[in-house]
Amino acid sequence: MVDIKNFTETDFEFNEGTRIFNLVSHDDQEHVDDMKEGWAVRDKSLIRDRLLLFDKDKVLGFLGYAQGRDDNNRNCYFNIYLDPRYNDRGYRQLLYGRMLKEIQTFDCKRLYADIYDHSNYDHFKKFLLKNKFYIGLKIREYSLNLETVDLNEYSLLLKKLDSKGIKFYNSKYEMKDFPNHYEKLEELKWVYGEDFPMPEGIVHTRLPFEQFMKFQKLFEEKRYGIEIVAVDGDQYVGSTDIHIFPKSDPCKAWTGSLGVLREFRRQGIATALKIKAFEKLRKKGIKQIRTDNEENNPMYKINVALGFTPEPYCFDYQKEI
Repeated sequence: MVDIKNFTETDFEFNEGTRIFNLVSHDDQEHVDDMKEGWAVRDKSLIRDRLLLFDKDKVLGFLGYAQGRDDNNRNCYFNIYLDPRYNDRGYRQLLYGRMLKEIQTFDCKRLYADIYDHSNYDHFKKFLLKNKFYIGLKIREYSLNLETVDLNEYSLLLKKLDSKGIKFYNSKYEMKDFPNHYEKLEELKWVYGEDFPMPEGIVHTRLPFEQFMKFQKLFEEKRYGIEIVAVDGDQYVGSTDIHIFPKSDPCKAWTGSLGVLREFRRQGIATALKIKAFEKLRKKGIKQIRTDNEENNPMYKINVALGFTPEPYCFDYQKEI
């Protein structure tokens, strides 16, 4: 007889959640410490939980869900991870039904879930379609073997930008003494992030600065691959942050964000940010870097030009309730 229990943050639950996530994932493998650290910096002002499916003392799977922020506070983002040995037994529907009851507390009206175009997710895809979810956004995924990139090819671009007064800095190690560094960095990311495409029913919302700094602290202390900021005079005009997870895959890096202010685009700054980041990552022994972008975002052309190759798409599914 299976039973659903709410998450109580025990070591056993974190270990089992990590184990099951890694059974399902077609790509990245998570370390339990990464899962714990991510949970610790969550925004506790928003409703968030994990529903664990037990058979006696054995965890078969879990559903994680989170309430949206501000104007998205009637949205719910969720995912289901099930030990593949227990597919086709109706367990996803069981977890989903329990979630639907719980999210009535914030009068949820829209649901969102994402999966990759990979056979590991076929059962979840079947579940989503059965429950009348549809694709709201398609995300291109890419990977790059850093050892194949000839960084010297971009020396002229870097010199040209330097002649225009565009400078590039390592955020963590070269900018701590810049006036109001983190306030300006947060403002930069908010402004260029407003141009990122979003699924239907989701609007851009701004993190409280305190929450931004919680994420930044975790990034700089535990996951810092590199963060490069482009500066014109005293204005921050573009940035990229790239994360590494030393305990699970120390030779792979993941792009968090990359963007340039509108008035500074079409000058090669985005490409230069990537090249500057690649230089630093190589010195750290990183072999592969991953990135993504919405299907029609012009950034994909930059990625292809740099030598990124396609990985399975990520599909964002949604439905109204």
